[in-house]
Amino acid sequence: MLKYILRLLKDDPPPKLDKEFARIPEFRELYKELISIRKILSGMKSEEKVFKERETRLQYLANHDPLTGAINRRAFMERALVEIEKNMRNSTPCGVVMMDLDFFKKFNDTYGHVAGDKALRHLVALISASMRKNDFLGRYGGEEFLFFYDHADKKTGIAIAERFRRMLETSPVQLETGPTFITASFGVASIDGEDAKGGVNDAFIEKLINHADQALYEAKNSGRNKVVSFGGDEHAKINL
Repeated sequence: MLKYILRLLKDDPPPKLDKEFARIPEFRELYKELISIRKILSGMKSEEKVFKERETRLQYLANHDPLTGAINRRAFMERALVEIEKNMRNSTPCGVVMMDLDFFKKFNDTYGHVAGDKALRHLVALISASMRKNDFLGRYGGEEFLFFYDHADKKTGIAIAERFRRMLETSPVQLETGPTFITASFGVASIDGEDAKGGVNDAFIEKLINHADQALYEAKNSGRNKVVSFGGDEHAKINL
């Protein structure tokens, strides 16, 4: 009888009422009570599952841009802090790429904001599909995005940005009016262990991003649809 009661408590689905025990009024009552308790416990588990799913969804929304699915600026900064500290401890070079869609206002004025949204999602989808395991992309604001490349020097960072640039210029956005090509400009800023002797903090990361932004500004001013690295061919130090 004890084994049967344990089955009532644990088996899924619970066993049917045994004919032998069904003859006992007290056991019939016990069976009903145990089945009732199981239903209550099952409902509690379902509510807990729903709560966890909602919590996971809210956490995702708090860390991601709702339009493109890329992580948002705050989440990018937080993750970059962790990853850069890790790279600097191991004296491993890494860096960031800032990218900006070219003539995006004109694109919106010509094709509409719905098409503009599709262009932003197109950029994120292309880059996300070709990222390495520890690299990540974030939306910095408007049509500007930041890409973190892990365990790579400036030369490799430039090569990664150039690959993204070529992918974008040769992969049209599929609009209702037909395939439409877009381009973007890229600014690359790289660091190594020597740059972080004073420690990695928010100011350090902001300075790194500012360097990438300066390189992006140069890319736009010199013709757009190109990759420019901060400091040219010489490695530029981040002195805080």
